[in-house]
Amino acid sequence: MHKVRKSIRTIVFVLMVVILSFACTLELLQIQIVDGEYYLSQTTGTYVAEQTIQAARGQIMTKDGVILNTNKLVYKVIIQKSFVESGTENEIISKTLKILIKNNEEWIDTIPISKTEPYEFTGDEYEQDAVRDALELGVYATADNCINALYEKYHIGKEYDEQMRRYIAGIRYEMLIRDFSYQNRYTLAEDISLQSVIELKEQSFMLKGIDIIEEPIRVYEGGEMVPYVAGRIGAISQDEYDEHKDEGYALNDVYGKFGIEWSEESTLRGENGIRTITRDTNGIVISDEITKQVSAGNSIKLTIDSKFQTDVQDILANHINWLHYNDDPNRGNKVDAGGVVVLDVKTGAVLAMANYPNYNMSDYYKLINDPKYNDPKVPNPTYNRCIYGLYRPGSAFKTITGTAALMSGVVDENTTIYCGGKYTYYSDYQPGCVMGFADSLSVRRALRHSCNVYFYDVARQMGIEYLASVAGMFGIGTDLDLEIGGASGHMSTPEYFESLGGEWTPGSTIQAAIGQLETTVTPLHLATAALTIANKGTRYQPYLVDSVVSYDGSETIYKTEPTVAYKFDVDEHIFDVITEGMIMVADDVRWPLSYGPLQLADLPYGVAIKTGTPQVTEDTFNSTILGFYPAEDPQIAFGIVLEKGEFSRLMIRNIIESYFYDNYQPIIDEEGNVTLPWGGKETNTEGRPERGFFENTSSEQ
Repeated sequence: MHKVRKSIRTIVFVLMVVILSFACTLELLQIQIVDGEYYLSQTTGTYVAEQTIQAARGQIMTKDGVILNTNKLVYKVIIQKSFVESGTENEIISKTLKILIKNNEEWIDTIPISKTEPYEFTGDEYEQDAVRDALELGVYATADNCINALYEKYHIGKEYDEQMRRYIAGIRYEMLIRDFSYQNRYTLAEDISLQSVIELKEQSFMLKGIDIIEEPIRVYEGGEMVPYVAGRIGAISQDEYDEHKDEGYALNDVYGKFGIEWSEESTLRGENGIRTITRDTNGIVISDEITKQVSAGNSIKLTIDSKFQTDVQDILANHINWLHYNDDPNRGNKVDAGGVVVLDVKTGAVLAMANYPNYNMSDYYKLINDPKYNDPKVPNPTYNRCIYGLYRPGSAFKTITGTAALMSGVVDENTTIYCGGKYTYYSDYQPGCVMGFADSLSVRRALRHSCNVYFYDVARQMGIEYLASVAGMFGIGTDLDLEIGGASGHMSTPEYFESLGGEWTPGSTIQAAIGQLETTVTPLHLATAALTIANKGTRYQPYLVDSVVSYDGSETIYKTEPTVAYKFDVDEHIFDVITEGMIMVADDVRWPLSYGPLQLADLPYGVAIKTGTPQVTEDTFNSTILGFYPAEDPQIAFGIVLEKGEFSRLMIRNIIESYFYDNYQPIIDEEGNVTLPWGGKETNTEGRPERGFFENTSSEQ
């Protein structure tokens, strides 16, 4: 019995040992395998940094698929703080720069201070203040003070020559403002050569923290084709970062600066990837992996067709060249700038937007830093006159005054007003008329002959408040809500005039009626007003984005639908009357002066236009025009301004020939030889329908 109890105790003891051993084994498995990473992090104190991997930005292309802004995969030199030994930054930068300099590479250095002694500021006051603020210096700190502050802050000693010290200082400044950290890598150089890649990799053991990666950069392949529309990107500013940091932007990101790159930033941007780097307290990297894949941005297809845009740009430049070649001091030989906008009447889509002077996007930074363009008298090529240039419309505005007069009821289409060459209603102010003969005119003939007296009188009768309200219906003095922005301009009113320090008089009202005084519009406003007349009172909002497509353009994600911005609630016949007057204007257009051959009257359909010659200074005039074609069933509307120019009407036929008949021929060649494709010759109408209503009402041509 005693042996049995002893055996039982032994068995129980063994079982307890086995159970405890099994429990200990399970706990060890839990600690070492299941919770191993947790306990390892507790014992080693690991640190995790997440870095952004830049997504490929969506492309920008014309409606017919010509690429304007796209991406190129390049080699970049980056600095990763996780791999840099503290205190070695300057030496690593110096060694890297020596390789780049030897191979004639460029690196990123945007501090607005000269790269050689004596150090001077190269940027504007805002950029200078940004440097002082970043370095916590006073408002009177000089460029030399800023460089010395960088030397002291980052211990850039005299073991380096002065040139290398300045280079290192510039890079350390970039690292400062781009928030170089474990989370934010710093891009030192982009698009370096394969030779530099090889040499940097060969010396990688001496360049800890320097890495070579392949990533896309923005390239601008559009050249001179609508650079002011496509736009460009740049390093994100502090203000942009503060506004958009909650959307995932970092201080080393890029951001659209103007044009479509700016307005469609959220569409083009894409989704960045994430690189996660884990290191221990000794700085040793434990793991380095991609934890979120990159997703490319969507692309933008514009409403602009490349062939038509190129033609309109050439037509504008060609006409200005002809005015210089003609060299008539009284007829626009001082012209130096201008803008042309062509819209789809049925939708408001921008078909062409041409500026003179134009520029190539590759020259952008050279142009904006050229001091000669600080002179307001020198036309800046990077300025988009089509949407920001503000000009008096002159007599082109009479289409609006005529519409308002018919709407108000002060006249009807048959009411005549006598013009004797001078407006005599006021005893103390009697402005003249340039019509050149005395007669009684209705609104149609008043438009044809651009009779000032007729429009003076109807404006006096209806009053400035009514005229201004109708002008607003046409979009005058309003933001037209184009995607890339634009100036609103102004309509002359007593309130606005007085805000400028002027005194409103009865004479102000009648001058406003003919597009003078302080009424200002852009070429886009002129084209939009023409579109409104063409649509018998329906004003479409102009737009540039035809559609959003997948990165490669193979799939349409979103298609822009036309938006009615305003619709007149009046008898549409009012617009028929105005159109008939505008057709009379077009049918009188001859090349180049009154004695030349008719230019527009022999086209297959009627052309509706109204010209203007608004006064800028005592002896300076601009040339303006608005209109549409075909008058019987309008398809395109246009607005043109020539600064100090003349004969803007002589561009209309070429624009029509290009859009409808693909038959544009320049007036003047590079040698200065003048050719009139239609003047004195039978117009080529083969294959065109008889003059009359357009059978095809589609806006697609």
